[in-house]
Amino acid sequence: MKLYDYAYKILMGGNLDDKLLSSTTINWDINENWESARYQSPARSAQIAFSEDQIKFPSKGALKSDKEKGKALHFFANHELLAIEMMAQALLLFPELSLSQKKLLVSTIDEEQKHLTLYLERMKDFHTTFGDYPLNSFFWSFMDEIHSSDQFYAVISLTFEQANLDFAQYYKELFKDLGDIKTYEILEEVYQDEIKHVARGRIELLKSTNSPDDLWNHYCESLPGKLTPARAKGIRFDDIGREKAGLGRDFIESVKNYQNSFSITNRKQWKK
Repeated sequence: MKLYDYAYKILMGGNLDDKLLSSTTINWDINENWESARYQSPARSAQIAFSEDQIKFPSKGALKSDKEKGKALHFFANHELLAIEMMAQALLLFPELSLSQKKLLVSTIDEEQKHLTLYLERMKDFHTTFGDYPLNSFFWSFMDEIHSSDQFYAVISLTFEQANLDFAQYYKELFKDLGDIKTYEILEEVYQDEIKHVARGRIELLKSTNSPDDLWNHYCESLPGKLTPARAKGIRFDDIGREKAGLGRDFIESVKNYQNSFSITNRKQWKK
């Protein structure tokens, strides 16, 4: 299978099997050239279609319930699927990426597919099926504003995946405290992979800067629309994960101290 066909099937195939298409199907020996292709929305079957309905993420106390655990994992699974679809779109959108960049992006898709599968299997233990709750398209909504690979890595790697260092760290410890070691281990695996993903984004953005000292400014300049570094942090700020991803101390402090009206980083109950 050609790389283009692989990415297209993941993006425009409607079923979960399409989204979980293995990269082993790719024939890397084929020399491909294609025109940049942008799609308005990923294809999804009725069971996993985007919904305008909104539901709240379970509160800390509610996660003692198996039903609410299943709901939380449902949120996590959708985030992984959105990441898979956005990375497939990036492959189609930026044919100018080098072969090594494309292979690294495919490796990241492999890891996101692994995360999705882990969540889907764990959800079964809580009698939850993907599609039982409304699925939002929030992350995808930024694709229309992404017009360069630097913007893509700034949005995906250094914003949403950087924030997930905080979220994964927080929730894995929360599930551990609840005695749910199986979910804790899944989130620990996700957390370790997210460190790699943030590092990959850092490396890509550094290719367009004169020095590591310029990374913060280039990152901020690469964020599209109204997206700000406030989205790059979550519940409890994870310094260690960011350091492991190779982010410099000045960059980390800039993220930590960045302030705007994004309420998710200012909730008092998360600072206890």
